[in-house]
Amino acid sequence: MAASYVEGKENIEGLILLASYAANDLSDTDLSVLSVYGSEDGVLNMQKYEENRMNLPEDMKEVIISGGNHAGFGCYGPQEKDHPSTISIEQQMGETVEAIVDLIG
Repeated sequence: MAASYVEGKENIEGLILLASYAANDLSDTDLSVLSVYGSEDGVLNMQKYEENRMNLPEDMKEVIISGGNHAGFGCYGPQEKDHPSTISIEQQMGETVEAIVDLIG
Protein backbone atom coordinates (compact mmCIF):
# COMPACT_ATOMS: atom_id res chain seq x y z
CA MET A 1 0.00 0.00 0.00
CA ALA A 2 2.82 2.42 0.76
CA ALA A 3 4.30 1.89 -2.71
CA SER A 4 0.91 2.55 -4.28
CA TYR A 5 0.49 5.69 -2.19
CA VAL A 6 3.79 7.27 -3.24
CA GLU A 7 3.30 6.67 -6.96
CA GLY A 8 2.97 9.99 -8.77
CA LYS A 9 3.44 12.09 -5.62
CA GLU A 10 5.97 14.90 -5.98
CA ASN A 11 6.46 15.79 -2.31
CA ILE A 12 7.68 12.36 -1.17
CA GLU A 13 11.40 11.62 -1.11
CA GLY A 14 11.53 8.05 0.14
CA LEU A 15 9.80 4.76 0.67
CA ILE A 16 10.38 2.27 3.48
CA LEU A 17 9.08 -1.25 2.97
CA LEU A 18 8.92 -3.51 6.02
CA ALA A 19 8.43 -7.12 4.95
CA SER A 20 6.63 -6.07 1.77
CA TYR A 21 7.21 -5.23 -1.88
CA ALA A 22 6.10 -2.75 -4.52
CA ALA A 23 3.63 -4.19 -7.02
CA ASN A 24 3.66 -0.94 -9.02
CA ASP A 25 6.61 0.34 -11.06
CA LEU A 26 8.66 2.92 -9.19
CA SER A 27 11.93 2.03 -10.92
CA ASP A 28 12.30 5.36 -12.76
CA THR A 29 11.65 7.53 -9.70
CA ASP A 30 14.15 9.46 -7.59
CA LEU A 31 12.79 7.87 -4.42
CA SER A 32 15.22 6.68 -1.78
CA VAL A 33 13.96 3.17 -1.06
CA LEU A 34 14.70 0.90 1.87
CA SER A 35 13.42 -2.67 1.99
CA VAL A 36 13.74 -4.51 5.31
CA TYR A 37 12.67 -8.07 6.07
CA GLY A 38 13.64 -10.85 8.44
CA SER A 39 15.49 -14.02 7.45
CA GLU A 40 12.84 -16.11 9.24
CA ASP A 41 9.83 -14.40 7.63
CA GLY A 42 7.31 -17.06 6.66
CA VAL A 43 4.56 -14.63 5.64
CA LEU A 44 6.31 -12.47 3.02
CA ASN A 45 5.94 -14.16 -0.35
CA MET A 46 9.59 -14.23 -1.40
CA GLN A 47 8.76 -15.31 -4.95
CA LYS A 48 6.61 -12.18 -5.41
CA TYR A 49 9.24 -10.11 -3.59
CA GLU A 50 11.89 -11.20 -6.10
CA GLU A 51 9.55 -10.83 -9.08
CA ASN A 52 8.69 -7.27 -8.04
CA ARG A 53 12.23 -6.18 -7.16
CA MET A 54 12.49 -4.66 -10.66
CA ASN A 55 9.74 -2.21 -9.64
CA LEU A 56 12.17 -0.40 -7.35
CA PRO A 57 15.04 1.93 -8.24
CA GLU A 58 18.34 0.15 -8.88
CA ASP A 59 19.96 1.92 -5.93
CA MET A 60 17.38 0.74 -3.40
CA LYS A 61 18.85 -0.53 -0.16
CA GLU A 62 17.90 -3.96 1.16
CA VAL A 63 18.43 -5.02 4.77
CA ILE A 64 17.81 -8.60 5.86
CA ILE A 65 17.56 -8.93 9.61
CA SER A 66 19.19 -12.21 10.56
CA GLY A 67 16.84 -14.11 12.83
CA GLY A 68 13.94 -11.68 12.39
CA ASN A 69 10.45 -12.72 11.33
CA HIS A 70 7.32 -11.06 9.97
CA ALA A 71 5.57 -10.51 13.30
CA GLY A 72 8.68 -8.83 14.68
CA PHE A 73 7.80 -5.66 12.82
CA GLY A 74 4.55 -5.20 14.72
CA CYS A 75 4.49 -6.60 18.27
CA TYR A 76 1.19 -8.35 17.62
CA GLY A 77 2.31 -11.86 18.55
CA PRO A 78 2.64 -15.00 16.44
CA GLN A 79 1.19 -15.01 12.94
CA GLU A 80 0.04 -18.01 10.94
CA LYS A 81 2.75 -19.30 8.55
CA ASP A 82 5.44 -17.14 10.15
CA HIS A 83 8.60 -18.85 11.40
CA PRO A 84 9.82 -18.39 14.96
CA SER A 85 12.21 -15.50 15.45
CA THR A 86 15.67 -16.39 16.72
CA ILE A 87 16.28 -12.86 18.03
CA SER A 88 14.33 -10.69 20.45
CA ILE A 89 11.69 -8.31 19.19
CA GLU A 90 13.77 -5.51 20.72
CA GLN A 91 16.76 -6.51 18.61
CA GLN A 92 14.66 -6.72 15.45
CA MET A 93 13.12 -3.33 16.10
CA GLY A 94 16.51 -1.85 16.94
CA GLU A 95 18.02 -3.07 13.67
CA THR A 96 14.97 -1.80 11.78
CA VAL A 97 15.25 1.65 13.37
CA GLU A 98 18.98 1.73 12.61
CA ALA A 99 18.34 0.96 8.91
CA ILE A 100 15.65 3.67 8.75
CA VAL A 101 17.87 6.26 10.44
CA ASP A 102 20.67 5.40 7.98
CA LEU A 103 18.27 6.06 5.10
CA ILE A 104 16.92 9.37 6.34
CA GLY A 105 20.23 10.60 7.73
